[in-house]
Amino acid sequence: MKLKKIFIIIIALMSLFYVETFGQAAKKPRLVVIPSDALLVQMNLLGGTDDMGEVNYVQNYKQAFLDTELKACIAKISELFQDRGFPLTMLEAELRRVQGKDLVIPVDLRLELNYKINKQGPRDVLYFELTGLDAYSSKQVAGSSGQSKPAIGETKVNLLQEAAIDKIDKFANDIQTYFEGLADVGRESRLTIETDGVELPASVEDIVDLWLQKNCIRGSFSIDEVDETAIRVSQAMMPLYNANGRGMDARNFYRPLVQELKTKLTGFNVSQKSSSKTSQSDGGGTLGDSYILISQ
Repeated sequence: MKLKKIFIIIIALMSLFYVETFGQAAKKPRLVVIPSDALLVQMNLLGGTDDMGEVNYVQNYKQAFLDTELKACIAKISELFQDRGFPLTMLEAELRRVQGKDLVIPVDLRLELNYKINKQGPRDVLYFELTGLDAYSSKQVAGSSGQSKPAIGETKVNLLQEAAIDKIDKFANDIQTYFEGLADVGRESRLTIETDGVELPASVEDIVDLWLQKNCIRGSFSIDEVDETAIRVSQAMMPLYNANGRGMDARNFYRPLVQELKTKLTGFNVSQKSSSKTSQSDGGGTLGDSYILISQ
């Protein structure tokens, strides 16, 4: 009986170890499927504005989602990932939610979809590309492409599914591996501290440097630029989750730094804002950006 009890205890401990070790690692990234800029160009739905010689592209997603074939293709790719257990955010619904608000779409990775129909005589061949981008850094972490077999009378959705179905598993494994790696190395963020024209107080650089050393995963960050009116930081690795288990974004990560600067910089106003140069139309990259303004 004593050996039986010991055996039961060992099995219970092994089960607990399995749940804690592999159950946590199995958490999947939040995804959103969006039409790529290349696809929007095909649809004449990518505009541009000139900002002092720099072109800022404007994606007309609202008009794009009036195209029923595009909606169906995005829904099909989303379905393939949902079938593999990934939590999916629907771009069209989220854009309605954040319209006119200073908000970004809370996802971990965005999947940019591009496809094009080519003719082979009377038959159609669909070529597709799927690119996985980190929604915090906008860096590519996975990619896949392929094409359907020539067919007559098939819908774009059917051709897309045929072209993508044997590519999705490797793509899904690649983004899952990348996401699980973030738990060890942290998630990349960027910080910009600027003034409204006044000179930065001399103590700011030291305050920021010490705070980053204490709070970045493995103390990993890079101060790229320091001058009289600005400090720019990149590759500052923040935790995946906060103390409550919720996804950490740069705005929340740097909030304690903002409070510390407010306390230590007497005679200055310190506020946390969104950079006016960062587009928030698709949640791309802005989850990893924080912008602090120091003024008098």
